[in-house]
Amino acid sequence: MGHHKLSVEDIEYVADMLRAIAWVKDELGPVSNEAISDLETSLGSAESALRRIAAEMELTVAAGVKSN
Repeated sequence: MGHHKLSVEDIEYVADMLRAIAWVKDELGPVSNEAISDLETSLGSAESALRRIAAEMELTVAAGVKSN
């Protein structure tokens, strides 16, 4: 994959897309309530983690700390 780094904006975009999927979850087709529940949990966790990462990256950049 090379050495391409994701930007804060890239990460926030992915988090936004996860939220969009959560909003339309009931339109995904005929699936079980258990599958929808698992999806909601997973999407929520992933979105939260990405938003935290984006926030920490912004703090790191603002503090002038270079990360690998």
